[in-house]
Amino acid sequence: MEEIIAYNMKVAKSYGLYDASVLRMPIDRLTAKNLQEAWSVLKSSLEEYGISCALDVDQYFITFTTTKAKDSYAILDSRYLIRLLSAGVPPLRAVKVLNGMPCYLVYTGYIFDGLCKKFDIKPVASLNFRNTITWHLELLFDLRKDKYVSRKKLLMSLPVQELEKLTCCNIYLCPTDDMVAIMGPIRGMMLVRKIVEDCIVHNMPPAPRVRRLANYIQAIKGVEALRL
Repeated sequence: MEEIIAYNMKVAKSYGLYDASVLRMPIDRLTAKNLQEAWSVLKSSLEEYGISCALDVDQYFITFTTTKAKDSYAILDSRYLIRLLSAGVPPLRAVKVLNGMPCYLVYTGYIFDGLCKKFDIKPVASLNFRNTITWHLELLFDLRKDKYVSRKKLLMSLPVQELEKLTCCNIYLCPTDDMVAIMGPIRGMMLVRKIVEDCIVHNMPPAPRVRRLANYIQAIKGVEALRL
């Protein structure tokens, strides 16, 4: 989970620039390894926006620091960069968010107003056969978790490469993460989000949806060819 720490954050109204701010978050070992491989490129890209970064490979933390950045929104965009990196997006691609590349983060679980929390996914069975409130709540959580786990497994059957070609988006889906990262055109990202949402919320298999989308796009291309 992201940990954001801001030190002496001040906004200069006349210039719209941040005086100083720091964003710090924990990362896993795999993300730290990927960062080390592309650290020089990531560091130089951030320096263009007046942002410095530091990687603590011992404690597995990454820290972004800015003082009067050239782009007043760059430090805010770096929060998306942090989340993209934690979702397993390659650093060389994740840094494109600082250059205006649209991105969308779909939280599928119960954190950050994820789909399960937002749509209040109910337990899979009735819970009227115990008299202790504590046990009742624990069982409720376990059943919700089991239901989410089954739908997350269903989501993992998503034909990512095919959907990427249809939507012109890059999709990052990790079995151990409650987040789907999408980068690309806005219309394509909305299509991907809808498929993910229908899978988690309505238990709809994603593969048939992708096939129908492919057939629809092929039909549209056929109509356009006839017009020519």
